[in-house]
Formats: sequence, structure tokens, C-alpha cells
Amino acid sequence: MLYPRTVEQGTPITDNQMVGAGEHLMNTKRVCFLSGAFVGSMDAHNYLLALDSLSHDPIKLIITSPGGDLDSAFLLYDTIRLISSPVYTLGRYCASAAALILASGNKNKRYLMPHAKVMLHLLSGQMGGDARDWEIQHRQMQVYEKKMIELLLECGVKKDYDEILHDIDRDKWLEPEEAIEYGIADKVMDKKTLGGWLA
Repeated sequence: MLYPRTVEQGTPITDNQMVGAGEHLMNTKRVCFLSGAFVGSMDAHNYLLALDSLSHDPIKLIITSPGGDLDSAFLLYDTIRLISSPVYTLGRYCASAAALILASGNKNKRYLMPHAKVMLHLLSGQMGGDARDWEIQHRQMQVYEKKMIELLLECGVKKDYDEILHDIDRDKWLEPEEAIEYGIADKVMDKKTLGGWLA
């Protein structure tokens, strides 16, 4: 489905002035979509920075992601925390590093869809090279793991460091109410709130 770009009233709209739903919602409602695995793309960072440069009204970030590259996730986390616009998050499916991005939203404005899933787990990756390279890579994985837990705590997760480390020893799946109790989110999205986002 295509929507017209914002143009002056009475101006004819041409084909190249039509945009998709994602761009329409971003341009008119300050809604951004974070979809798919984090693979080094800077799009989400750039969208947040661009919207923040236009005004400091709230930005709504809708997340559907299995996680992915941690460096990209940490950079997005930093962007959310550093811009002046409050960022409201809505999780549809947030696994691994995507759970951190969900948790990084403004306090009391971190939502989950009624049937959303959240998953935390230990970091995983592939190692290459010889034994010395493995040792270096293993140390780096430990640094990432520590940073991930510290950032979750910074976001208000209601567990201590060792409890989180224990919980993520295997995949930890959370239903919306469990994720709220854990401190990753604050509320289950309802019709009135979502309508307000899109009004």
C-alpha cells in the first residue's frame, strides 16, 4: 500500500511522491520499525537521529527482531540514550540483543504486544583461526556478555548480575507479563495507547 508524501494542499501528487507504510508512519507519526536481525545496518540509528533533529517529540520504535550483531545493538542503544527525543518501545518479537533495545526505551513507555515473545540467552558466535585467536575471541565474548548484563541492569531489570547470568545460561523465554515482572518492559500494549501512537 502506498501513501502520498506530505505536499501542499491542492498540489497534484505524482507517482514518485508516494511512499510505503513504514516511511509514511515515520514521516507523519514518528514511528520507526526495527525489523530483522542486526547485521551492521545504520538505518535505525540514522532514522532516530533524523527525527531527533526535526523535533524532540517522542519517537516510537516498533521491534521485531531475533537480535544479531552486538556492536550494532550497542550503537543503537547509545543512540536511544543520547538523543533528546524520548523513545517509546513496542516489542512484537525481541530475542537476544533485541531485548536490550526493548528495555532501553523510556521508563513506563516500554510496551509489548499481548502475544509478544522476549528471549534472553548467552552470547553465541563462531570462532576462527588458531588457539591463540580462540582465546582472544573468547575474552571478547566475555566482555560482550558483561556489557550486555550491565546495560540490562542500567535499563532497570529487576534482577542482580548473577541472577541474570544464571537465567541466560540457556534460552530464557518470557511471556509479556513475565518480561514486565523481569523489568524488560513496563506494560502490555492496549488499543487506546496504540491508537494514540497513530493518531
